[in-house]
Amino acid sequence: MHELSIATALAESLIAYSKEHKVKISCAYVKAGILSGIDPEALQFAWEPALANFPASGLKNCRLEIKTALLKHRCKNCGGEFEFSDWQIKCPDCGLETLHRESGNEFLLESIEVENV
Repeated sequence: MHELSIATALAESLIAYSKEHKVKISCAYVKAGILSGIDPEALQFAWEPALANFPASGLKNCRLEIKTALLKHRCKNCGGEFEFSDWQIKCPDCGLETLHRESGNEFLLESIEVENV
């Protein structure tokens, strides 16, 4: 389960940020693309054990909110932009098979909730 190593790396990044900015992080919001290879349920399950590796970090009660990102496509012919939950090649506007995948494999820390300490 590589989600534990991902959760651990995310926790390490949050710890570094909280130390640098002298804040307590109460929630981390991430976005995982459908093609990222990350199982959101497994990542959520791995979050608490990952935080347990850093008992003095101040992240003990930090929540993890995960949003799944759809596949974004752009048509090379008409320039239309579309989001799908699965792979597509045919443009719904012009009907040509000219769609190019723009995203869907990302894993991003979008935002955090912080409290001053």
